[in-house]
Amino acid sequence: MSLLSATRHNTLFVFLSVAFVLGITVALVLIFLWRSNPALMSEGGAYHAALVVCPPFLLVRAVNGISDSPLALVLATGSIVFANGPLYAGGAAFGIWAFKAIWPRNSRS
Repeated sequence: MSLLSATRHNTLFVFLSVAFVLGITVALVLIFLWRSNPALMSEGGAYHAALVVCPPFLLVRAVNGISDSPLALVLATGSIVFANGPLYAGGAAFGIWAFKAIWPRNSRS
């Protein structure tokens, strides 16, 4: 593998890793907001805004509040957090693909 190719793959790996961590961070922030204000984050404008930045947050409706069993809370929050990371990484990969498709690189021989 050439040095240019290795650098390109390293950049892709770093970019996707940062997107993955960003997705997990956004989900954790929303989970902590939900834990501190369950009524606010379970319905209304805050809920819809949370769904825009973290679609797996939809599972909050399935848990039906903080009063459910601890196992249900752990499963729901874990699913939200670990689903949002790959979602952001996949969105970043699509963004890279679209960027490369729209602005092709000039090949120098």
